[in-house]
Amino acid sequence: MHTHALIEPVHPTTERPAGRGRLALAAAAAGTAFEWYDFFLYGTAAALVFPVVFFPAQDPLIGILLSFATFATGFIARPLGGLLAGSLGDRFGRRPVLTATLLVMGLATVCIGLLPGYAQIGVLAPIALVALRFVQGLAAGGEWPGAILMALEHAPRGRGLRGGIVAASLYVGLILGNLAFVVVVALLDEAALFEWGWRMPFLASILLVVVGLVLRRRVTESPEFLAGDDGVERRRPLREALSAPRNVISVVLVRTGQNACFYTITVFFLGYATTVLGFSAQVSLTAVLVAAALAAVMCPVWGALGERIGMTTLTACSLAGLGLLAVPLFLILDGGSAAAIIGVVAVTIGIVNAAADGVQPLWFAGLFPARRRYSGISIGREIAGVIGGGLTPLAATALVAATGHWWPVAAIMIVAAALGVVGAVIARPVDRPVAAQEAAKDDRIRA
Repeated sequence: MHTHALIEPVHPTTERPAGRGRLALAAAAAGTAFEWYDFFLYGTAAALVFPVVFFPAQDPLIGILLSFATFATGFIARPLGGLLAGSLGDRFGRRPVLTATLLVMGLATVCIGLLPGYAQIGVLAPIALVALRFVQGLAAGGEWPGAILMALEHAPRGRGLRGGIVAASLYVGLILGNLAFVVVVALLDEAALFEWGWRMPFLASILLVVVGLVLRRRVTESPEFLAGDDGVERRRPLREALSAPRNVISVVLVRTGQNACFYTITVFFLGYATTVLGFSAQVSLTAVLVAAALAAVMCPVWGALGERIGMTTLTACSLAGLGLLAVPLFLILDGGSAAAIIGVVAVTIGIVNAAADGVQPLWFAGLFPARRRYSGISIGREIAGVIGGGLTPLAATALVAATGHWWPVAAIMIVAAALGVVGAVIARPVDRPVAAQEAAKDDRIRA
């Protein structure tokens, strides 16, 4: 009989379980960092470079709007990638799917770095850029859920900390992506940057992909996947996940709220601050870089703490905090102080947002039984990626262009955060250890 325990016994092996767990964690974290380096690299380039290279226009805001439209394409593709990866990962295993996502993402990123601009091939340039961004989205859709399952399902203890480390690796990818542009912006003049310098961070992806592939090919398959029942249960994991939609809806709401706030700051913020308010690209990039570095440190802390104090409570508090910080964030942005901008972005992303990120791997894994866990997490998370991540920078830019003010953008953040809190409250863990743990903590809070 298939149990709902997060970690189950596996077939005997000559490799020590502790060694398998450490290798699985390293492979999951490194691969996720490298893959999200590729994905976030595009977001930075969409704000700073692509409006000039691929979408030349007399109005700079229109160029940014078109550039963010291609950025959104990656998020539109992510649910398709998540559906495919989730179904394959629940049927055939986590390891082969994660190897494939890393390889596809790396190849698409390198191709972007080789792509001629609008000046060379005209309208074919933005069309090809959109197509490659779509491929990036397909790969990204299956990465995060598979990585957290690879890390958690190999180890019975310290799951909150392990999940937080994988969550932190996403920020490491963001750091690498932004740091690459910090370096090229600092070293090159504007002409060199737009002519060839922007390509270097994309082409460097090939080295990171090789390292990630070597690690992932050394990892054994997930112990819990191997211990699960074969046959009918694995034939229709997507249908099974959607047959009990409450927790899928919860994941959609939580991630929509968090994504809307996160991408408003890390993507729209860059374009708005540099193009509309006149800040240097270096200030904006530094703000995101400092925030991501703080988040990379805090995610494991929040993951371990959430396992002790309650994952639902911590997630709801994090989302409420993001909503409360929406207006102060833009007021400080309008204030004109570079130091203040860097500080408020660091607090919002590096501490408040990181609380939800750090606890989500273990929490989301506990919302679904193993036989449909990859599918359930992928569906909910990637649908939210389209709504909260891909469309938010586009909508924010359009609203500012129409109204001339940032108030509508702050309103989007507040409403999205409120929806995220609702999603956290309605979740019902199905894993027995996680459900019992959350129920006990809820009882203590009510008392």
